[in-house]
Amino acid sequence: MSVFSRITLLFFVVVPSILYAQEDWENDGEIEDVEVEIVKDRQINLPKANRNFDKIPPLTVQPRTEKLEYFYQSMNFKLPDLNIRVHPLKMKSQPISKIYGNYIKAGFGNYVTPYVEGYLASKRNKEYMYGTHLKYLSFQNGPVDDENSGSGMFDIDVFGKLFNKNFTASGTVGFKSRNYNFYGYGELDPNVPFSVEEQKFSNFFLNGSIENTDKSAELQYYTGLKFDYLTDDFNAKESEVQLDFSVSYHLGDRTSIDIVSDLDLITQEDDSIQADTRNIFRVSPALNFEYEGFRIIAGFNAVYENDTLGDSEELHFYPAIKASYDLTENFQVYAGIRGDIEKNTLRSLTTENPFLAANTPAYNQDKTFELYGGIDGKLSSKVSFGAGVSAANYKNMYFFLTSPEDQTRFVTQYSEDNTGIFNLFGELSFNREDEFRMGLRTDIFAYDTPDDVAEAWHKPNYKITFNSTYNLYDKLLFGGEVYALGGIQALENETGNAIDLDAAFDVNLKAEYLISKQISTFIRLNNLFGQQYELLLNYPSRELQFMIGATYSF
Repeated sequence: MSVFSRITLLFFVVVPSILYAQEDWENDGEIEDVEVEIVKDRQINLPKANRNFDKIPPLTVQPRTEKLEYFYQSMNFKLPDLNIRVHPLKMKSQPISKIYGNYIKAGFGNYVTPYVEGYLASKRNKEYMYGTHLKYLSFQNGPVDDENSGSGMFDIDVFGKLFNKNFTASGTVGFKSRNYNFYGYGELDPNVPFSVEEQKFSNFFLNGSIENTDKSAELQYYTGLKFDYLTDDFNAKESEVQLDFSVSYHLGDRTSIDIVSDLDLITQEDDSIQADTRNIFRVSPALNFEYEGFRIIAGFNAVYENDTLGDSEELHFYPAIKASYDLTENFQVYAGIRGDIEKNTLRSLTTENPFLAANTPAYNQDKTFELYGGIDGKLSSKVSFGAGVSAANYKNMYFFLTSPEDQTRFVTQYSEDNTGIFNLFGELSFNREDEFRMGLRTDIFAYDTPDDVAEAWHKPNYKITFNSTYNLYDKLLFGGEVYALGGIQALENETGNAIDLDAAFDVNLKAEYLISKQISTFIRLNNLFGQQYELLLNYPSRELQFMIGATYSF
């Protein structure tokens, strides 16, 4: 019978029964009362179980007497070579940021002051670098009678450097020009014709050097060659050749032998000075070592020179000893004694005082000894300081005096006797990465001049320098400089009296706004308080100077 047939038969049997029962329920309507009685009379009885309390005796085991032998058999498995192919994730190379190291800067200021400066150099090369620098600054007018006190400068140089695995070679060739007017004439008589004289210095120079590249090597060396040639409008000529050599051999982590040597050949020629060569040859060996916490440099200076001033011997020996000791990790004290021949040239003298008269000779200074000491330290990771004192004795010290024949020019006065100089200094610096930097230094000087020099003419008794930079969000760059010099005395030729020059206080400010990575504008304010101070008698400085300009980097 199929499933369908079974379901059909069940349907016809069950459904009528359900319908019939429903019909009876409907007819009865009520449930009759019925009494049901449940009687429980059956009991279940189980027989008692017997319990056995006897323990099962342990089984007797015979000990095993035979000796066990173990066999170790080495099994060699030769697996096939595992060749895993790894596919590293390739990252996109990051683009190298562009360097805007080259620039052209131009500006213009009061006193009719055009300014142009440019810098051009190669970029990112591990083997070499080269470049050139140019600067032009001209003051058409000055503090006295406009163009009569004008001045200017022009610099240009070309440089290069070669990087090798074993050595680094560098070189520079350039030209410098400076022009000045002798405007220290005071008041003029309008009835007397007068024309201001001009002085111009032209300086051609070149230098080169070779040094080892590996700074961790036991042997460190440096050798350099310099050449300078100077001319002026007074027919003066000076040539200088300087050869430098230094070597340091490390015997250990804290011990080394150092030798520094140089040779100078200086030839000066003027209308009244015949060409004569001055020689300076210096050798300074020293032993650098540590002993019971002291860091000691012990050596000497041996100097040969044939200067014509004074009756000193041609060969000089000076001590060169320095000892330092770490009081703590951040504080160090030091002391020493040294001496040397300090070179003077026409170029160095005219850089300090460009208003020298014609036929001014240059002689070396003999620093017979200098005692010095001080302390260096760090107050924090950003603040450092230093303080010290020195006392030195010089022979052939030079001073500047106004010329008896012309008050607009200066002559040098040399003293062959002993001149003592005392110096007390202190300095403080603060550096917070590239955001803010500050430096302050104060020097106090005292002089003990011989009988042939009444005062230390044109030498300051104190000098204060302050400089700072501030970077605001890489958008505004601020800078400031403060200079203060005082205690300068000069000799007045007319009366023969000493004159105290007014203290010089010079405040310079500058600001630069970066419009983009390539373009910026700047403003400079020099001598903010407009003081016409004199560092040289009869030569007042310019008052407030301002300049605005722009810079383009590429």
